[in-house]
Amino acid sequence: MKTLVGPGFSICCSLLSFFGILFLVVLGLAFDAKVEVLTEFVSDPDDPKATAQACFTAAIVYACFLGFCSCQTLVHKYNARNQIQL
Repeated sequence: MKTLVGPGFSICCSLLSFFGILFLVVLGLAFDAKVEVLTEFVSDPDDPKATAQACFTAAIVYACFLGFCSCQTLVHKYNARNQIQL
């Protein structure tokens, strides 16, 4: 099978996506709970629930990237294993 990205890029993308998902979910939960540090200042968002929803949506996008890059990593491993057997 042919891959779209290199093996190093797919592993790096997977790791960054994983940690991005964790960060965005925690940040979304904090905005959803209206944590005082995030919502008490003048420059903070007016609607913390909408901000939490945006964080969760971004986490879903990161999850899609995680799935894509993980599949690319698996294809690289599959190709490397088949190349040795030939």
